[in-house]
Amino acid sequence: MDEILPESPCPIQSWVNQASAFVAHYAQGLLRIDAVAPDILRVRFAPSGRLAPPRSWSPVLDLPPAGLSVTEDNLVVRMSTDSIGATLDLQCGLLQFLTPDGQSFAADLGPPLWREVALEEINMEHMPEPELPEGDARIGVFLQKLMAPDEGYFGFGQRTGQLDRRHRRLTNWTIDRSSPGHSRGDDNMYQAHPVFMAVRPGLTWGLFLNSTWYSSFDVGAQDDDVLNIFTLGGELDYFVFAGPTPAAVVEQLTRLTGRPMLPPLWTMGYHQSRWSYGTDSDVREIARTFRDHWIPLDAIHLDIDYMDGYRVFTWDEDRFPAPSETIAALHADNVRVVTIIDPGVKKDLETGYQVAESGLGAGHFIAHADGEPFSGWVWPDESLFPDFCRDATRLWWGDQHSGLVEVGIDGFWCDMNEPSIVDRPFREPGVCEQPVPLSIAQGDDGEALHAETHNLYGQLMAQATWEGLKRLRPGQRPWVLTRSGFVGVQRWAASWMGDNNAWWEHLEMSLPQLASMGLCGSPHVGVDIGGFYQNTHAELYARWMELGTFYPFMRSHAHCDSRAQEPWSFGPEIEATARSAIELRYRLLPYLYTLAHLAHRSGEPLLRPLLYDFPDAAHLHQIHDQVMVGPQLMVAAIYSPGVRRRLVELPPGHTWYDFRTGLPVDSDHLVADAPLGGIPILVRGGSILTLGNVRPCTAEPLSELTLEIYPDHNNPGAWTLIEDDGESFAYQDGMLCERAMWISPGSQGAELSIAAQSGDFAPALRRLAIRLHLAQPPASVLLDDNAVEDWTWDEARHAVVLGLDDDGQEHRIVPRF
Repeated sequence: MDEILPESPCPIQSWVNQASAFVAHYAQGLLRIDAVAPDILRVRFAPSGRLAPPRSWSPVLDLPPAGLSVTEDNLVVRMSTDSIGATLDLQCGLLQFLTPDGQSFAADLGPPLWREVALEEINMEHMPEPELPEGDARIGVFLQKLMAPDEGYFGFGQRTGQLDRRHRRLTNWTIDRSSPGHSRGDDNMYQAHPVFMAVRPGLTWGLFLNSTWYSSFDVGAQDDDVLNIFTLGGELDYFVFAGPTPAAVVEQLTRLTGRPMLPPLWTMGYHQSRWSYGTDSDVREIARTFRDHWIPLDAIHLDIDYMDGYRVFTWDEDRFPAPSETIAALHADNVRVVTIIDPGVKKDLETGYQVAESGLGAGHFIAHADGEPFSGWVWPDESLFPDFCRDATRLWWGDQHSGLVEVGIDGFWCDMNEPSIVDRPFREPGVCEQPVPLSIAQGDDGEALHAETHNLYGQLMAQATWEGLKRLRPGQRPWVLTRSGFVGVQRWAASWMGDNNAWWEHLEMSLPQLASMGLCGSPHVGVDIGGFYQNTHAELYARWMELGTFYPFMRSHAHCDSRAQEPWSFGPEIEATARSAIELRYRLLPYLYTLAHLAHRSGEPLLRPLLYDFPDAAHLHQIHDQVMVGPQLMVAAIYSPGVRRRLVELPPGHTWYDFRTGLPVDSDHLVADAPLGGIPILVRGGSILTLGNVRPCTAEPLSELTLEIYPDHNNPGAWTLIEDDGESFAYQDGMLCERAMWISPGSQGAELSIAAQSGDFAPALRRLAIRLHLAQPPASVLLDDNAVEDWTWDEARHAVVLGLDDDGQEHRIVPRF
């Protein structure tokens, strides 16, 4: 597609202002620009002159429209809201966007262009061969935009390689990258996120290509300063986010496509998995060993071998003769259970398999034009595939989980949902991919081709699962884990990055992968700790566990042909390292769960690149191996064998503290020691880090809440701890406990103020431990204006230490010198 000989729509013949929208008519084609919010503009161009009808499964939410001011001067139309402006040249069709102070960004190099595109031109290995019908499906639309020389391009979802995607060509088409696992050179993967943010000093803006069709971005790969946007489907549809910061772009994106779900508290603990813990005794033994070894654990995942012949929603009666008893025994030990579910339903009409029979009877499976259901091969052999674009099918699919819910399954893991399909049984030689034909119609009344809905398949499966669980267990928050998804998947599911390898390179790559997902609105993400394929080893496993402590979703998972990958599998030293990493995870849970609430409110990622919190420090934008975990913690990964120290860049303008020593770092960089089990962790000055006591699981309440106070003489600090019951939707009705805290810097120290609890939720009684880090010991300490006698000075960590019962009331701690 290097040489484009497309149609041009120019010039514009007429235009009209419609309050919150601008509509222009070309000789051929229609342009519409909507102010969907004061800081979000939507641009649509249809060569046919007809905009595509709305889809019931669109990832975009309806927002109250904003007013759009429109004027014309010398054949240039000027449009603006309070937060974003745009100009359109009526002669040449060039559109550019403007900040309120007049900075130009996302400027077109030409008008949208289009032509009919043959599939072979796309030259993408996983695009299926079958012909598409004639018409708009074959029309490719092209747009070129100018990239500023000092802009980095970040996001784009689940990618391999570095954090900044400039100089790459990126395609958006969900595929199964399993066997032998994805690698650094791969392009598209299990998920498709045609969304990015462009970051330059003083300005961040974002763009979401609202196309579920095959699409691509050439981010300066062909021409250094040219962004090429392409999509099939016969229409260009994109949203521009005004920013002006990375945080603002993420907020705007998730306001448009849905805020991230709030996960149950237990899902933020440690998860253990393998393909497969294949029998009742295996699962019970794993849970028992965790408890015997005093290693915290909240969930065990059951892979495909728990099923009867891989038939979804069934149990193998030999492996799991009494599932309800198995689950009850695990629950008695406070271990939750997550089961895998694939979309492929075995085409079994001889044994009374209810899922296949009811699905066929009600027309829930994807079918050819003659009504014959499409079938392909996956784990249960020949299988049928639900049409999740249909409302009734999503309802039916959600209801299929009732049997598993009744026996006590706590969460569901949607796998193989790109969808992954082959042309014969996996065990036979010569297996090839067999994608769903692009020309098959899907949705109610066949409203769309699979070519349009393919990228949404996994996301709609996750939505159907989440909504079904909410109906089946209305008092509990559902939890769904998905491999495939699209922009907006954060509303329904957490994600993991698919089948990785036990390589140091994949440990390194996990950080830009997860950070990029956070920038695209999906904060609850993780990778298979230790690596899925091949055999991990002691040092790699230990380093992965200590970094995995900070993944939003923390799970170890391994292939059936890999060596055992439980914490005790590598000997006592590595077990101790793994235990310490998991214990730190549980200490961090009050902080991490508050971050989950913030993500639910504004999209704020839990794990994010340095550019998110320090967008004006351009020298930090390319750093991929240091990440922020919320606004307070910075983690520097160790991802090479034998490394026992590393350079850490410290963002300017703040005091930074070593988390383990509690001491400030007096430099703009640090050569940090990193012994095994001692990954560098830094705390930003001005932080109030809320930590809990180590617990075997989240079912046990906190008995102690520790406030680690890190003053910064140049920056006051504030934090609000957010708590709820961890399980229900009652937080939506005020059953929350919020506790605001702030630091007021002083000449020789700092004062800590703690507001009274607000909200209707009352945490369990606990002890409050306060550790106030200071340069020198004070002469005395006041608590609520009264001298405290039982405080101590921790000389090693330079901290005032005192404790009190957490009565939920207002308190003030003041050191006196």
